[in-house]
Amino acid sequence: MKIIVTGAHGFLGRCLLGLGSQHERIGWSRASGSVEGVFCHQVDLFDRGALTDLLDDIRPDWVINTAAITDVDGCELDPDAARTVNVDMVANLVAACDATGVGLAHISTDYVFDGTCGPYGEGDDTAPLSRYGALKLESEHLVLDGLARGMVVRTMWLYGYVAGARPNMITWPLSTLARGDALEIVADQWGNPTYGPDLAHALVELCAGEATGLWHVGGGSFMTRYEQVVELASFFHFDADRIGQTTTAALAQPASRPLRSGLCTEAVEKQLGWKPTTFVQSLEDLLRNERFRQDHAYLFESRKL
Repeated sequence: MKIIVTGAHGFLGRCLLGLGSQHERIGWSRASGSVEGVFCHQVDLFDRGALTDLLDDIRPDWVINTAAITDVDGCELDPDAARTVNVDMVANLVAACDATGVGLAHISTDYVFDGTCGPYGEGDDTAPLSRYGALKLESEHLVLDGLARGMVVRTMWLYGYVAGARPNMITWPLSTLARGDALEIVADQWGNPTYGPDLAHALVELCAGEATGLWHVGGGSFMTRYEQVVELASFFHFDADRIGQTTTAALAQPASRPLRSGLCTEAVEKQLGWKPTTFVQSLEDLLRNERFRQDHAYLFESRKL
């Protein structure tokens, strides 16, 4: 199977390109260069004609679209830019894939829900609270209504470690705790954090099985963000007393967040014969990652890990 990964320099893109060589992988990004040993081509996702020509030339089986503006507050403050990337760009990919018969797997979010009664299944009603959630929901309809081989995979709270990726809810708390600084984490947002390699594996397997439609992929542990960071600190032998609690309302962020969220994964588990990784299992996996150990040597020098 030949797969194109858009947004190749992002966290999920890097996870996908680092999976291994069972399938041929091609990276598309705003800048060329090598990612996880795979060369990435500079491609303008806003040029619909060029996209169609490239797909016609390369003839991939699937495009996995990880390119997006995921800054929730940024989308609230600059809705035009957010629409350009999170909707208009997706429309270009849909048109190009439709013209060439290529499958498109598109990443969406639990922010399409209002967070009043999660965890949510694929058939539950959507009610986004933010511009980000509304735009991602709009992009879902573009893919599912516009393509016979269209797939939308919702996920949430993506985390893990890949060299060169931006900080997330593993790497940022660890570096903060290692400096001896205090943390304040929201304790009223619930969900099931998703391990990046898990999501990457599920995406590739869904594509290999020619799955279409809507799927939820989340982690195997349901917890608050505060509980996630406390468990992280405990696992790496940091003092959890330095982790304080706050509320979402106290942060006064521009965009509203779903509080009682989470994604039910029974459908994808049945489809793939797979169980999502629990939070502790993902931390144990990180301990076996040589690059993580090298880049986070401070965690291992005096912690008996």
